[in-house]
Amino acid sequence: MRHNLLIVDDEELIRQGLRARLEYLKIDTYEIFEAANGKAALEAVENHPIDIVITDIRMPDMDGLTLIHEIKKLQKDMQFVVLSGYAEFSYAETAIRLGVKAYLLKPLSNEELKKNV
Repeated sequence: MRHNLLIVDDEELIRQGLRARLEYLKIDTYEIFEAANGKAALEAVENHPIDIVITDIRMPDMDGLTLIHEIKKLQKDMQFVVLSGYAEFSYAETAIRLGVKAYLLKPLSNEELKKNV
């Protein structure tokens, strides 16, 4: 099944690298959008048909968990994958309460990415 994806990370190299990996793994997508922060991500969700959001957890202005909470106010059926360099239980616990599809730790393997997107 093909999806529109949104990659949200404040580091451009991470966004570009994730996009390249998704393409390399031949993840079946229509279009891949990018956002450098939560505000830009909310605008993308409002202006494009997005099915899956892949978001970093720690970003300036709005963290990934707050972003998920805000997007769920707009679209309840969207899927989320959280990427984090932090194995803190409180982050994972909040992500689970928000109904995320996966909470993946960096560095991320190609197998984990392919299985969860």
